[in-house]
Amino acid sequence: MKILAIFTCFNRRELTERGMATLSENKNVTFDYVILDDNSSDGTREMLKQMRDDGTYQIDLIEGDGSNFWNGGMHKAIEHIKNTHMDYDYYMLMNDDTKFFPGIFDEMAPHLKKDEVTVGAICGENGGLSYGGIKYTKGIKYKKLGPDAPEVNCDTFNANCAIIPREIFEKVGIDPFYQHSIGDFDYGLQISKLGYKIHIYPKFVGECNDNTLQKTWQDETLPRMERIRLKESRKGLPFRDWFHFLHKNFGLGTAIVRSITPYIRIILGTKTRYSGA
Repeated sequence: MKILAIFTCFNRRELTERGMATLSENKNVTFDYVILDDNSSDGTREMLKQMRDDGTYQIDLIEGDGSNFWNGGMHKAIEHIKNTHMDYDYYMLMNDDTKFFPGIFDEMAPHLKKDEVTVGAICGENGGLSYGGIKYTKGIKYKKLGPDAPEVNCDTFNANCAIIPREIFEKVGIDPFYQHSIGDFDYGLQISKLGYKIHIYPKFVGECNDNTLQKTWQDETLPRMERIRLKESRKGLPFRDWFHFLHKNFGLGTAIVRSITPYIRIILGTKTRYSGA
């Protein structure tokens, strides 16, 4: 079986090389790649070109100019694929900083379904869940689901490892409106709205620590104005992106109320979490 793996990268040469190498540790599943390198300056792009040219991997490399970030890069990569690489049965959205476990996709392959998304949950170094499926529990509040809940259908997912069958992949794209994050949640919700199921593979597929909240807009030790500045930065939760996501997926009323809530919580000094922003 061949799967087309898709990711964006920027200045993580060693992690990118490691992530791709761990995917090679499968005997019956091989991976080809469409990669958008967003103008890395640490030799990542040169490394990928060398891998492509010497035949180490089958890579279609898209060269970004540094302005794409995750969402823009994935949008461009997926649209490119739809014009050039629609001959795969499965497509995998992934992050290049994930260390995949040896042989895990050989185990997974017989269980893949051509009308369902399979999410590979990721654990941290401590063995706990870091990324996986997403289930909304009340309004915009959600919880992450790992391999201990394989029978629970998810509403969406973190795109650290999500295998999309061609039937679904050709119908859904990444919304280019978002600057960096939220696009994977939006993508999964689009899939759910079409009536397709999203399930979690019942084993962790790799390791990657969750992003720390320190020095982000959710760091409650920072001054209020600094938190607001970080929130509105491209890698934060900018108002325009958050409002668009809420309006699109939860309605205008929720968007009006919940797009303001984070600022109130920052000013009051109460807890602000992405799952309840």
